[in-house]
Amino acid sequence: MQPIKIYSSIQEKNPLQIKFEDTILKYFKKKDEVDIVNEILPEVNSKVSIKLTFPITREQLTKLDRRQLLVILEVLNSSIPEVSLFKWSNTLFGQSRDAYNKLILLKQYNSLYSKYEYAISISPFFYNNLLDSLVIAIFISVQKIFDNTTGASSVTIEKLLLKYEKNYTNFPAFQDIYKWDKISEEKLLWKWKISEDEIEFFEKNNYSNCSKDDYIEVSPLLVLKLNEWKLNRFKSLKKLEYLYAQRNKIYVHNDKLAMNNLDKLTADNPLTFNDFEHFINFSLKFTHFILLMLTNINYAWEPTNINDWEQTLKYTSIGLEKTKKDIEEKTRELRDEFNNK
Repeated sequence: MQPIKIYSSIQEKNPLQIKFEDTILKYFKKKDEVDIVNEILPEVNSKVSIKLTFPITREQLTKLDRRQLLVILEVLNSSIPEVSLFKWSNTLFGQSRDAYNKLILLKQYNSLYSKYEYAISISPFFYNNLLDSLVIAIFISVQKIFDNTTGASSVTIEKLLLKYEKNYTNFPAFQDIYKWDKISEEKLLWKWKISEDEIEFFEKNNYSNCSKDDYIEVSPLLVLKLNEWKLNRFKSLKKLEYLYAQRNKIYVHNDKLAMNNLDKLTADNPLTFNDFEHFINFSLKFTHFILLMLTNINYAWEPTNINDWEQTLKYTSIGLEKTKKDIEEKTRELRDEFNNK
């Protein structure tokens, strides 16, 4: 196959784009003009910040990206499974991203403490409470994402995995297909970035010499198998049992066992920093990938200013050093003045 020439090729329209457009057009065909103009279109246009006009045509919809089409379908209360997957993934991705960013702050604290110990030590009350708040917030976020509530109203990562299992065949096998003549085309497969805890799975599935942060080509089915394997491993290692035990006995309820012997409770239900990192990365990567397949948008999960705290500590240290020098200089001046009397 000759190398793809993007500038001279035509990108084939994604099957999901076509499906979303067809569903929207079908919906509007069943509605009266008065309802569309006075009720439906104003709400749609406010949600996606666009200006659709009556009559709705494919030409209008083709100009929209898949995320905008999904938002429209959500407004229209469409029953196609992609809308439900979009809503669930969006919700859980947001929660996972928040937990991930708090986890990064904890990691930064551990890595920066030795370098900026003096700057941190001048505000011990602030930092002690900050760390406690981060730990509690991370724990609460993770237990919400992995909640074992079986009620119909609960939204959890395991339920999303079941939804994906039922509907993964709705996703195209290729991220993009480019054609540059009637017979020549290039199919671009989906890519997955390997985490350290996933290497074992991929090696068992005929991906040799895998390393952390490698990008490999995957299918929607392989992504399903990977995340089922990861969730089952959490269960086999009793990590979810430990999570629920600590949640019920420590973080949500005032339990006598926690009051009388907290050390024994945590020792019997041990969870490490790495465990929480694995929990968060599992939900973050899975929901991110579903959103990528649905919308073709590579959502960012790490702020661009994630390192601004180090800059604060840096300039605090500079200020403290300047203050120290000023005090030393003033002390010398006073000493010289005293000695000259």
